[in-house]
Amino acid sequence: MTVLVVGVPEGEQLELLRSGIQRNPHFRVVSHADVPAVALAHARVLLPDITVLSLPAGVDSLDTVPGVLDVFHGVRALDPPSGVVLRTAAAGVPRAVSGLAVDGAVHIVREGDSEALMRALRTIGLRRASCDPDEMP
Repeated sequence: MTVLVVGVPEGEQLELLRSGIQRNPHFRVVSHADVPAVALAHARVLLPDITVLSLPAGVDSLDTVPGVLDVFHGVRALDPPSGVVLRTAAAGVPRAVSGLAVDGAVHIVREGDSEALMRALRTIGLRRASCDPDEMP
């Protein structure tokens, strides 16, 4: 499964996240972007299976941070839509963000919870792998 990482600047945090994702051989980070417009451009070209979207601390809703809602809707509008893992600050999951969770497609995990991140990636991956486009009407 290909993974696009969004909202994590270059540096140690990005490398930790990338290595954590890629410790499972079924997931490969193919690109990352810290700027929403760049993230959408990467998503349109690469069509990632999964997008890991990190939200800044203190976000109550996706529309409070310019461009984040555009990235979320943009990757979900791809054909096929990218699964999304929303990473929130470790303090807690804002109520407005928790309403976006869709079993098998959109998951919310706390920053630093690597086990929850891997569960979300596997759940999205299994759902995508079990989809048979030949069976669709």
